[in-house]
Amino acid sequence: MSSTSPASAGLPEALAGIDAGPGWHLVGGAVRDLLTGRPVVDIDIVVPAEPEAAARGIARRLGGTPFPLSERHGAWRVVAPGRSVDVTASRGTIEEDLAERDFTINAIALPLDGGEPVDPTGGRADLDARLVRAVSGRVFRDDPLRLLRLPRIAHELGFAIEPATLESARADAALAGRPSGERIYAELRRMLGSDDPAAALRLVDEVGALDPVLPEVAGLRGVGQSTHHHLDVLDHTLHVVDCAADLGDHPEHYLPDHAGAVRDALAVGIGDEMDARVGLRLGALFHDVCKPQTRAVDVESGRVSFMGHDREGALAAVAVLDRWHAANTVREYVRVLVAEHLRLGFMIRHRPLDRRAAHRYVRATAPYPIASIALSLADRLATRGRSSRQAHLRRHAETAEELIGLVLDLEREHRPPLLRGDEIAELAGASGAAIGALVEALAEEQAAGAVTTREEAIAFVRR
Repeated sequence: MSSTSPASAGLPEALAGIDAGPGWHLVGGAVRDLLTGRPVVDIDIVVPAEPEAAARGIARRLGGTPFPLSERHGAWRVVAPGRSVDVTASRGTIEEDLAERDFTINAIALPLDGGEPVDPTGGRADLDARLVRAVSGRVFRDDPLRLLRLPRIAHELGFAIEPATLESARADAALAGRPSGERIYAELRRMLGSDDPAAALRLVDEVGALDPVLPEVAGLRGVGQSTHHHLDVLDHTLHVVDCAADLGDHPEHYLPDHAGAVRDALAVGIGDEMDARVGLRLGALFHDVCKPQTRAVDVESGRVSFMGHDREGALAAVAVLDRWHAANTVREYVRVLVAEHLRLGFMIRHRPLDRRAAHRYVRATAPYPIASIALSLADRLATRGRSSRQAHLRRHAETAEELIGLVLDLEREHRPPLLRGDEIAELAGASGAAIGALVEALAEEQAAGAVTTREEAIAFVRR
């Protein structure tokens, strides 16, 4: 790859309408992406002084809104239709400012009033060499979040990590858990949303950041499983993340009868700028997180089991998401997926499935039954030990298709309750939890088509 000149590349379209003042520079990832021909998304501008005034001027010209990002660093953001621009005051000269940045490929500045790029750390050479190199030996101590930015940027660009930088990252890796949960979560979300999220997570582990950032997942390393598995729990988990990613991106290959419904279900937003497709990968990351705590080996047979790891894992996953200050909707989505990821597998022996079975599945996994089915199938795809047969995978996929069909039938019919809860209580003379049990029992009979009229519902409750 050879980097192009700014003159031939032109300024990014997102800068259109911005009248640069003297000494203004485009910096960071925007310059890196411009020089490599990648789409420019994030616009960062360094100004000699008074970033607030510069931001307000940009906002007026773009019809946007300015607001402060960081009082300590004097950073401002302008949000305008279709774009955002961050404005920061330079730390000394532009060369001194660039020397304080993280990686050489992000330490190139482009004068907005014309001229060649300012590149005091050799960033353009590293772009040509496809290397991510630290600007200095202190970059990770200055901001430990860079221990996650390093694997994320290397993965996104398909670059190698320069050996001395990798060594430095490993030496400082214990600091990776120090940034706020929100910042850690933001980096991991970007990695999970990438083309190959499992590879990104492996790179996090390679730089030594997985243990301090996600000790719950790092603790899966070396935990042996039953003969149905060919990998320890950590490698199995990353394989499930990979399977979940490919299934979500290509449902027509795995669930051809209902690919459209799967795609639609995974396109729904779940919070924190994530859709259910990326959330499926997050659920996969946590689905076996409590296997170490629940592992048991039968003395006589040697059989390995993990009783309760689904329920305990759901609680552990929510605890991590609490630590990251994730949205409540994301916590509930992941909780449902982890808690119920075994349910579909237990249904295989009861085929053909009926509407009662589908109703119970929907009740357990609502409002994400199809995403739950997708995680179960991804888990099965990644389970290929010596006791596992191809027929097991085939039957799992067939059951998934069958169940999705029944779930869609129930959703299309959407039968309203024939009786209210207070009516049921009066008819049955019930109170407390018994009312809820009767409400659910009647709903199941309606879903099965066994009760279709109000009179039949009254008779059922009285019985």
